[in-house]
Amino acid sequence: MSQPPELEGLNGDKPRRSPVAGAFFVVFSGAVLALIAVTSCFGSGFAWEAEPTPTPTPTPTATATPTFTPTPTATFTATPTATFTPTLEPTATQVSGAIALPAAGLGEHWILVDLSDQTTTAMIGDETYYTALGSTGKDGWETPTGEFTIIYRVENETMTSASIGAEEFYVLENVLYTQYFTNEGHALHFNYWRPDSVFGNERTSHGCVGLRLSDAEFFWDFAGYGTRVVIVD
Repeated sequence: MSQPPELEGLNGDKPRRSPVAGAFFVVFSGAVLALIAVTSCFGSGFAWEAEPTPTPTPTPTATATPTFTPTPTATFTATPTATFTPTLEPTATQVSGAIALPAAGLGEHWILVDLSDQTTTAMIGDETYYTALGSTGKDGWETPTGEFTIIYRVENETMTSASIGAEEFYVLENVLYTQYFTNEGHALHFNYWRPDSVFGNERTSHGCVGLRLSDAEFFWDFAGYGTRVVIVD
């Protein structure tokens, strides 16, 4: 192949670069390449800005939920009613047969029960104040004789055969104005389950002194704890 023609200078010589121009060309080319590299990375409109400081996002504080503690409701507990339980221990001297009346103090309230005529008398000192007809213990359940004192009172109670070991079964509610004078269960009280004809005439009880309603109420008001009860044949 034929070689391309070589340029020649005006004077017929090949053109030659100046050393200064070569050096400038190298520097210029480097600058251009650096500029291209920078603009290709950041873009022609790059402007340096400081990275903004991020604003902290507030963290919500949890609000404590109150815990309800129920207040305990007081529980009412009923107080049991005292129940009189007779024992076999006498609380007074019991005397068989006739006894002398106690020497009553001036104005003292006491009760005299006469088994022979089935009467119960309220005494003030040595004076008779009030007399009522009653019904005392039948055969085998005789009312004891002697001097006693009222040891226990129940205004309204239920009497049962089981409490004294009676031979017949009974449950008697609303027995009013009961005043016990022995630990064996002997008492003065209202007797509503017997006919009116027995009072003053027949001995029908299990040892108690049974009375009509108005008479039982009178002796309830007349007597009290410690009142003497004297029972004679």
